[in-house]
Amino acid sequence: MIDLLRTQGSFALSLRYAVCLTLSNSKVETDPAVPYPTHSEYEEIAKIFESSLQDVLDASNNNSNDDDNGMITLEDISSNSDRRAWLVSIIVERLRAQLDATLPRGNATNFLDGSIRRLQRGGPSAMATLAKFVSSDAEDEELALFIRATVDAFFDNDLLHSTRIFLEDAKGSFGIMVSSSIDAHRQVCFAARGQTMSIAFYPRKGLICYGSEQAAVKAGLNYENPGGSLVHSSFDEGHNAVRLDLDDLGGEIALLDWGYACDAEPAISPPNRNLQVEKLMNGSVNVVLLQQSMNAQTNQLSKRLTLLENNEFIEPLLDDVDDPVLADIRDIPRVCNAIQQDWRTVGLNRMTAWNLANCIRERMKGRVDGSIQSHGAQIDILVTGCEVSLWVAEQFVSDLQKSFPYLFIRAVSSNKLLGLFGQELVMPCT
Repeated sequence: MIDLLRTQGSFALSLRYAVCLTLSNSKVETDPAVPYPTHSEYEEIAKIFESSLQDVLDASNNNSNDDDNGMITLEDISSNSDRRAWLVSIIVERLRAQLDATLPRGNATNFLDGSIRRLQRGGPSAMATLAKFVSSDAEDEELALFIRATVDAFFDNDLLHSTRIFLEDAKGSFGIMVSSSIDAHRQVCFAARGQTMSIAFYPRKGLICYGSEQAAVKAGLNYENPGGSLVHSSFDEGHNAVRLDLDDLGGEIALLDWGYACDAEPAISPPNRNLQVEKLMNGSVNVVLLQQSMNAQTNQLSKRLTLLENNEFIEPLLDDVDDPVLADIRDIPRVCNAIQQDWRTVGLNRMTAWNLANCIRERMKGRVDGSIQSHGAQIDILVTGCEVSLWVAEQFVSDLQKSFPYLFIRAVSSNKLLGLFGQELVMPCT
């Protein structure tokens, strides 16, 4: 899918994107009734776009004043809406002339809305193939819209914008890593919606880990850098490993750009240049976050990072063993003792129990004084968890229900809960 969306810098790929995804009758099918243009035909049609772009560059530079700073470049056309519109108008005129010249008189029609009418032509032609999908009628705006979509894709559809388009139209819940062979030398994207995605940064080791489980990205804590620490000072807290958890509720994309050659600034197309650029890994990696949710708060990246090193609440992963089952059995006494010791000191467990007791007490008072009305759909305590640990929640609910028999207590899968109430996007319930 990204191969179809990532088209920046290629008119042939941008034409394919426009034909397959932007037309009113666009459908991506395994066995289409009307064959799509071949790659060589896209290349042939793209020559009109390329020559028109070159003419716009030449005309702009010939008409520029001597006081102008340098020559007009592709970047100047990309970031200027008027120059883009000028380019589109030139291509519309030239492409319409080519389409009209290709089709015989009285047969200048297209294949739209499932009406398949074969063109009467003498031989195979890229323009004749394109005419199956796009009308050359001067009164029809379809050709202009098609060319506009192609030009926009040529300038805008970089890796970040392609991931954005994918996430806006995708269905379901997922956490993904997105890469393209065109950008693999400098960029990678991560996206999350409905499922977790975490990214860990290890500046001293020059290592970045990602995964759908928070604990998985701690693997870098056990990794020894063959060349030693990349940071001279081992006491600077700014060089500690950190973890970024993407907003899987509202949907979020993270772009990591580490530059190329002497270009240290992130390569971002115009639609996303308003996004804030942050730096991690001792300033060597640019991080750009794009949140889908309209209600998402634009918090600073530094306030969203979780410290992995020198953090008493995060421990490194255990070493691998030959018999993990036997190791778990041997760990039972130690773990039980640690739990007992933790409850004897003031810690998170006792604080959590104290807050839970206060919430239950307030709920029971409301039931007694009548401020909370009882009804059939009422739930006093809702315990949730992912499918893997839901059995723990169900056991806890069973024990809690025995202690408070007049309270309504239920255990529900977190995915189902998000799908029903907490997900801002349309999501299927699983």
